Amino acid sequence: MGDEEQYIDEEQEGGDDLDTGKREGFFKDFLKQALKYVIIFVAIVILVVTVSIITYRLLMGGRIPDSPYSTSPEYIDPYTEYQYFNSLTPIRGLTSDDPPKTFSALITIGYKKGRTKVQTELIARKDSIENIIFLFLGQKKGEELMPVKAEELQEQIKNRINKIMIEKIDLVLFKELQVF
Repeated sequence: MGDEEQYIDEEQEGGDDLDTGKREGFFKDFLKQALKYVIIFVAIVILVVTVSIITYRLLMGGRIPDSPYSTSPEYIDPYTEYQYFNSLTPIRGLTSDDPPKTFSALITIGYKKGRTKVQTELIARKDSIENIIFLFLGQKKGEELMPVKAEELQEQIKNRINKIMIEKIDLVLFKELQVF
């Protein structure tokens, strides 16, 4: 019996080694908790996105929203058959008013596509063209340079430019026309 008591005492002493106060697996427990919260967060995000998409589609009634950049199919741009010479510098000067007003104009010149001789001639005569436009607009009064009369002005400028050109241009367009 003495031997039995000795073994029982050793078993009880061995059982005390387990309660030393050390927590084994702390990192494992932390990782499990973190993963649990991440999974919950991802599930909530998926749920919110799904509900949002379904709600949007129900509100749109299955229609695809129009792009703000789409063009009307009925509109035909009359200027698609032209190439443009955009190298003219902005032209600023004084009107013939008393007291004079300041004008600013930015002009582009159009010609039919494929006419390379026109492009070459426009490059060669760029300074002369800018001077013609400057002098022409400088002879006008402020009220004559209003947007209401822009088409008439464009035609007059085109005719003046064509007087010095061998290869004739087809269009003069204002990108900007301001009187201050």
